[in-house]
Amino acid sequence: MYCQKCGSENLENAAICQSCGGVFVYSQPRKTSGMAITSMILGISGFSMFGVFGITWIIALVFGILALNKIGKSGGMVRGKGFAIAGIITSAVGLALILTIIGVWLFVNSATTFSLHKKFKMQMSNDKPEIKGVVCVAYNNSDPNNNCTSPLFVQEQLQVESEIAGRIVCQSQDGKSAIVKWKFVYEEDDAEFYNFNITVPVDDETTSVVVKSVVYDGTEKIVFKDKQIKIYITPEK
Repeated sequence: MYCQKCGSENLENAAICQSCGGVFVYSQPRKTSGMAITSMILGISGFSMFGVFGITWIIALVFGILALNKIGKSGGMVRGKGFAIAGIITSAVGLALILTIIGVWLFVNSATTFSLHKKFKMQMSNDKPEIKGVVCVAYNNSDPNNNCTSPLFVQEQLQVESEIAGRIVCQSQDGKSAIVKWKFVYEEDDAEFYNFNITVPVDDETTSVVVKSVVYDGTEKIVFKDKQIKIYITPEK
C-alpha cells in the first residue's frame, strides 16, 4: 500500500510508513442493525395480523429499544436509528390500539354485568306486589253484573313466603268456562309484571290457551280480548 503523505510503498496492513513515519488509519465498514430492521418489520406487519394479540408488537418494541441503545453506543459504526424508531412507534401504536379495545370491551362488559346485577337485585328485593288491582272476565253481550272478578292478590298472600298467584273460572250463559291464571313475577320502575295463562272456549269441543306477560301500573290494562270474551285488570276501588 502507498503512503498518502510521502507516496512511499509499504507492506500491506502496515501501521506506520517506513519512509516518513506517518500513521495509517483504517476505517471499519459501517453496518446496519439487524434488530432495528426486525423491529420495523414486526411493528408494521403486526397490523395485518393484529399483532397476534400484541405479542408481535411487544417483540418489536423490545428489539427497537435494544437496537436504539446499541446504535447510540456504537460511535457511528452501526446504522439503523430510523428503522429502530419506526419499529418503536408502530409497535407502541399497535399496543395502544389493543389496550383501547380491551378497555372498551371491559367497560361494556362491566356495564352489562352491573345492569343485570341491578335488575336481579331489584327483582329479589321487590318480590311482593304493591299495586292493587282486580282481574275481570267479561263475556260480550252479557250482563255486566255477571262478570267474574278476583283481586290480583290479597293481603294474606304477602305475609307468607310463597308465590303470588290467582285464578278465576268464569262460566258463560251457554255453559262454557274460561280459566284465567296469573302469577306475579317482579316489580320495576313503578310497574309490576305478571304472567297470565288463559284458557278460553273456541267451540263446544275446542279450547285455546294463551300465555301472556302483562305490565300493570295501576291503570286499566286489557290482558286478552276476542269476539266473545274480554279479560282485563282494573284498579281496585
